[in-house]
Amino acid sequence: MPAGMTLVYQDDAVRIYWNEQHSYYLSDWQPVFKKGADLRRAYQACLDAAKARPGAPWLADASKFAVIDPADVKWIEGWFWPEFIRAGAVYEAAVPPEKEVSKMSANRSVEKMLKGGGFEITVHATRAEAEAAVIAWRKKNGAAE
Repeated sequence: MPAGMTLVYQDDAVRIYWNEQHSYYLSDWQPVFKKGADLRRAYQACLDAAKARPGAPWLADASKFAVIDPADVKWIEGWFWPEFIRAGAVYEAAVPPEKEVSKMSANRSVEKMLKGGGFEITVHATRAEAEAAVIAWRKKNGAAE
């Protein structure tokens, strides 16, 4: 477990941690192919965490992310992102998938979600860069450390 982190949720697809020092969530996506109900459970865990701490920023490390089934991409775009934002999520620093095919499905999903507004996402090459962005976002938005 990363230092200063509390494990909030774990399954084969994702591990969700809460960073005690900087008050943000880390979703650490695993290199497994999941689809349907199995994948949706992982996304539901993100949604539940967002509801528990509305306004908390997220660091989503999808660097090891597996490809997403097209039916699941539609579900993520049409149901998950709107619900995630309704739950109080406002900012995510993302480390995109390394695999090109995974990157394409992730990018499509994010592009559609950003058109709706009310949510900000930044993309970073490494988890360290993404963490620096989360900390900077918290400072800019007046969150106490």
